[in-house]
Amino acid sequence: MVEYVKNIEIVEVLPCITTPGYIRFIAKADRRLDELIPIICLMFPPGRVTYLKSENKLTLKVWNRLVTLHSDGTIAVTNTKDLEEAKEILNRIKKIIFEAYDEYLRKGKPSEEEISRISRISWLDIYQHLPKLNCGKCGYQVCSAFASSLLNGDVKLSACFPLKEPQYQQNLRKLKQILGERLLKSLGWDEYC
Repeated sequence: MVEYVKNIEIVEVLPCITTPGYIRFIAKADRRLDELIPIICLMFPPGRVTYLKSENKLTLKVWNRLVTLHSDGTIAVTNTKDLEEAKEILNRIKKIIFEAYDEYLRKGKPSEEEISRISRISWLDIYQHLPKLNCGKCGYQVCSAFASSLLNGDVKLSACFPLKEPQYQQNLRKLKQILGERLLKSLGWDEYC
């Protein structure tokens, strides 16, 4: 597999606004990210992304920081301890870009409908299609709390063990229908669960 981005270079380092003693930095990829930003958006739970479609700009809430990807290849990162940690974060970002490019080659660009689901989906949409047993096997006492945590990326959909049982396959089919394959995967479900 060919790397989409070979190099991401730090071009500016500034003091972090939110954490005294930390830095924020701006980096530049050696290639534009236009085609990959919508795919990256769908790789994360909706509660961890803010996608500005008009600018094709994506902010991720990951690794206890904000990471903003711009279509021109500019990457802005907050809340970073030092330059060594900045390089580690850039390696993680490069891996995400690689995975997005692989997804792009396999499945193409996401549809407008797939992208719009990110902003429309709510915990209630998910809750309506859970088994609603309040069994606690997922680690949450009630299914509504599970659904809310799911959208924030705090738990994986596969933690809902009843969804794997034959009598709840209709619930799973309905979730697949309203979420779509990519969003379902970002919420922690795949065909092998």
